[in-house]
Amino acid sequence: MLSTTSDEKDLNGPTSSSSQSRSPFGSKIFKLLITVSAVGIIAYFFIFVGSNPIKSTPIKTKISPENVGKVTVVMNTFKRNDLMTDALDYYSACDLVQNIYVVWSEKAPPPQSVVNKYSGASDPKVHFNIQQVDSLNNRFAPLTGPHSDAIFSVDDDMRVPCSELLLAYQVWRGSSHSLIGFMPRLHLRSGAANGKKDSSGKLVYRCWWRVWWHGRYSIILTKAALLHHDFLLSYTNNMPQTVRDLVDRSRNCEDIAMQFLMANSTGLPPIYVKGHLSDLGVFNGLSTNQNIASAGHMDARSQCLNDLEAIYGRNPLVESSVVVDSGLAGWWANEPSTWFEFISSDLW
Repeated sequence: MLSTTSDEKDLNGPTSSSSQSRSPFGSKIFKLLITVSAVGIIAYFFIFVGSNPIKSTPIKTKISPENVGKVTVVMNTFKRNDLMTDALDYYSACDLVQNIYVVWSEKAPPPQSVVNKYSGASDPKVHFNIQQVDSLNNRFAPLTGPHSDAIFSVDDDMRVPCSELLLAYQVWRGSSHSLIGFMPRLHLRSGAANGKKDSSGKLVYRCWWRVWWHGRYSIILTKAALLHHDFLLSYTNNMPQTVRDLVDRSRNCEDIAMQFLMANSTGLPPIYVKGHLSDLGVFNGLSTNQNIASAGHMDARSQCLNDLEAIYGRNPLVESSVVVDSGLAGWWANEPSTWFEFISSDLW
């Protein structure tokens, strides 16, 4: 399990005494340059280091060849064939992907033209997982065909770069019973959520800005997340039926239900992997195709949290402040833990 702690320390640079002799170090221009440089460094610390409550954990994405080709994509789609076929083409190009299952919950069968297009594909193999009923629970139905332990649950409108899927897979290999993903969310108690005194103590669902502000998260959205296939079995066969009924009634919250299930059975938090995703359906989703406030999406998500807490008899969600980033993301993302590393002995 990855874990990080951060201690904020005051950094005091060395002082220097002035010289009575004339030298370049005493010139006004040189002093001005030194001052500007110092201000720039201090500004960098305040803006990019001191103000960021969540610290990244850079790791490199390279894994040995024998571990490539070990992810099964399970793609949720509904009446968006163009997005679905684009997603199939996109993830088929990832060397890491071994099989792709399309969760098909529509009454009509998949278009024959689409089936024919992918019927001859073998690397990866594309399967259509035909469901008998339309339910969000279908996305976590156990797979009966060939599959890997690592399941990448993804919506048809999400595009995760292959390199970042590889990074998430490496993280998953180190903590295969955690939910690993790219979109963190946070639960709060009602008093902490609105900054006012509130004796109700209800759970409140919050998105990215609260994650950033509080520096922690407790939920990863399964619209782009890796998990072990065992949890698909547990979701379908062992989780209380009342939870699946709740998902069907609300047409929502299957991802929160999975996070509750995993946290309750493992006691582990999810792990947030920093990525650069494309959400092609951000303005065309079930909860974002109209004004968020009038749609009541956030209220519905909060209600799901409280309903699940009542079903489980407790709130098992575990918070974390760990952020995993790629060591290949660039110099600024891969900064050392201390600036003294820049004068380490391997420079000489």
